[in-house]
Amino acid sequence: MSRSKVLHAGDAIDPLHQQVKDTIAEAVASGVYAPGDKLPSERRLCEQLEVSRLTLRRALKSLVQDELLLSAAGRGWFVAGGTVGEPANVLLSFTDMGRERGFAPRAGVLHRRVRRADLDESETLGVAPGSELLDLRRLRFLDDIAIAIDHSRVPLALAPHLAEVDFTTGSLYAVLRDVDAEPARCTASVQAVSADDEQATLLSVDPGGPLLEFSQVVLDRSGRAVDLSVVHYRGDRYRFRTNLVARRR
Repeated sequence: MSRSKVLHAGDAIDPLHQQVKDTIAEAVASGVYAPGDKLPSERRLCEQLEVSRLTLRRALKSLVQDELLLSAAGRGWFVAGGTVGEPANVLLSFTDMGRERGFAPRAGVLHRRVRRADLDESETLGVAPGSELLDLRRLRFLDDIAIAIDHSRVPLALAPHLAEVDFTTGSLYAVLRDVDAEPARCTASVQAVSADDEQATLLSVDPGGPLLEFSQVVLDRSGRAVDLSVVHYRGDRYRFRTNLVARRR
């Protein structure tokens, strides 16, 4: 945006904050800012558009509500549409991944209950049939954008207080670290699936839209299974990276 985009209250019928919003949206649509790009600082934008910070922030917050921008606490404003994900071959909690990238991770708890493990869960987790599990299903956010639906099953014997933890901001991996069950590696399978009606509503995507489904068993350093989970990520918001090595012949 150049100085030719200077706005004034009397230039149009639209309120000044709406003019600012339209100008930034036009810059995104025309490719001045691409998905994932960081906008100039608020101070710089105020200078370019000759508006107050209050007016600018009102416009920026409106663009966040429209999901055109993302707000990263302490880092600034970014064009939405960029993907996020863990570094290749690194096991990282969703909370840590979000914080490392400057986002504010949080969760909405869809359900949390203690129940008995079925036979398949018992075999996978290496616990006795009927052992108590924490069955935890969360909607995971980065800032105010829903990114994933995370369904975890954790042996309650690892940390009996798990059922009392506030998982809206708390990290499951952090709790496991505190009880000497730190996640160290996982076995995972990844496949593309279509969003069902519930998933589409929760993740604000179209029914039938693409999701990435991760089915994983997380192990601690001793090889003990500490988490059995299935995570569905928005296909347009998450990128899975890995390193592949050719097999020796």
